[in-house]
Amino acid sequence: MLEALSRISPRVLLLVMIFIVSAAAFEGWFLVLRKPLGEYRQLAATRESLAAALEASANEHGVLSRLTVELKELSDRLSGELRAPGPDDQLAISLMTELDHAAARRGVMLTGVKPGTRRQVLSFEEIAFDVSAQGKYLLLCQWLLDFERTLGRSATVTDFTMRAMEEGRQVGLTLKVALYRPLASAGAGK
Repeated sequence: MLEALSRISPRVLLLVMIFIVSAAAFEGWFLVLRKPLGEYRQLAATRESLAAALEASANEHGVLSRLTVELKELSDRLSGELRAPGPDDQLAISLMTELDHAAARRGVMLTGVKPGTRRQVLSFEEIAFDVSAQGKYLLLCQWLLDFERTLGRSATVTDFTMRAMEEGRQVGLTLKVALYRPLASAGAGK
């Protein structure tokens, strides 16, 4: 056998040895290293997905807290608009004060607020007011555009008249405003 080995060229012997070592390394890869490397890759992918989920959860928590605050503000605003003031004279005073302040901010002169009729509309009480004001045309228009912020969404304009005044470039405005508030009891109606 030694003779057979001595007849083999050193290059072929080297190639055979390299082949045997490569086969052993390849076998070692499949038997020893492949499973732990796969588990390591799976753990890395899991860690990345958990980090992304944690980041998304933090973003959702921020959005949720912002939406909670916004819901509370809207709820407070709605309850403020639907709250029925005490006596009716307090409602008229409140309306006159709000309209007068808004008119003064816009450079409009509020010339009168007169209570009108009352009636039941579904489960709400409609309280009408005749409002008159005068001022420059554009200032009156701005005042009207700001109307919802002044009185809230529970008020609406039901009639509208605008006329030129004799006093220079002034315009007179007459509105019928209807305020809606919940009835005190389900069977109450006027």
